[in-house]
Amino acid sequence: MEFWNDPIATMFNSLLASLTSGNMSEMTATVLIYAIGILAFISFAMVLDIFLVWIERKVVARFQDRLGPNRLGPFGIFQPFADIVKLLIKEDITPIGADVVLFNLAPIFSLMSVLLLWAILPFAPELVGVDLNVAMLYLVAAGSIGTLSVIMAGWASNNKYATMGAFRTVAQMISYEIPMVAAILVVTVLSGTMGAVGIVEAQETAPFIFYAPLTFVIFFISAIAELGR
Repeated sequence: MEFWNDPIATMFNSLLASLTSGNMSEMTATVLIYAIGILAFISFAMVLDIFLVWIERKVVARFQDRLGPNRLGPFGIFQPFADIVKLLIKEDITPIGADVVLFNLAPIFSLMSVLLLWAILPFAPELVGVDLNVAMLYLVAAGSIGTLSVIMAGWASNNKYATMGAFRTVAQMISYEIPMVAAILVVTVLSGTMGAVGIVEAQETAPFIFYAPLTFVIFFISAIAELGR
């Protein structure tokens, strides 16, 4: 029963005891365990992202009366891997007259807005990157970096049509963020805290989706729209 209460701490203590039972010092064993944990977490995040993209494409396809990925593997489950290969072999083109630095920083900022969110996600009682007491503010701020990347890419391309398209996209993204932030405020009020760990612990008796189902629907639709779907 102790394992299920805190599986991460239980595995850490077991590994530490196994490694220190030999000639390895406690500090060396601790550093090694943390290194293994970081590599495992990064691998888990990458694999999870791959399959979440597949799930998102299947769900959006149902919204639009389509089948979604259905060619590669059972139910198209290998489609994300084919997409990765396609993206890796694409030619990197910078338009003539573009601001090279900003133009190439734009996709990095876009990826950064996603990666920064992993820092506050609580996976277990003791497995969280940073337990911020203002995690919801951090969530909104980090997510807004994606909006900045769109403006950077459009303006730095030295193309008036790309710039106009970027402003149009940003206007849409901001309009979707308003109901999303309102939904986050509802969760904050229900839990009485803005920390991600506190919000998860507040749902120990029952998930907030049962208390505020409409809030979940609003957040879900806003999130799908934010993804440009």
